[in-house]
Amino acid sequence: MKYAGYGLMIILALALQTTLPNLVLIGGRPEFLLLLTLIFAMFEELRGAKGLAFASGLLQDLLVGRFIGLYAGTYLLMAVLMSFVTNRLYKENFLVRFFAIFLGTALGQVLYLIGAASFGFASPWSWLTWSAILGTSLFNGLVGMFLYRPLAVVHKRLIYLDELLKRTG
Repeated sequence: MKYAGYGLMIILALALQTTLPNLVLIGGRPEFLLLLTLIFAMFEELRGAKGLAFASGLLQDLLVGRFIGLYAGTYLLMAVLMSFVTNRLYKENFLVRFFAIFLGTALGQVLYLIGAASFGFASPWSWLTWSAILGTSLFNGLVGMFLYRPLAVVHKRLIYLDELLKRTG
């Protein structure tokens, strides 16, 4: 039940991200799947966070169709890193949440560009690229700061329903 709810949220985030391809806020395009992956890695154990990150990255890879597995690997690495960092910090603080999501988004996008360059996709590392990374990271940090609480409530509710289903059969 828990993973079905997570899957529904991932599909909703993917639909929102792909239906608004020309949406540019604060200088960058919102990366809702990466944002959702980073937030889930904050309050999910490492094994579950890795599975959700790989599934959401692979779903985006299959939709984009450029480098199959690159988003999956990037999201997986970012989920492991986010889970490692936020388990050692007080993640209920707004600033910790903002900077964790901000830096996670920026690092995830840089890792994707490095991975794409290793596959032969030449992208100029100009000011435009860096401003897009900064804008996307800033947007994800701000939105993630406010989405954390509602998603934590949904997470607790899904855990409750999952336990209830396990006990009742």
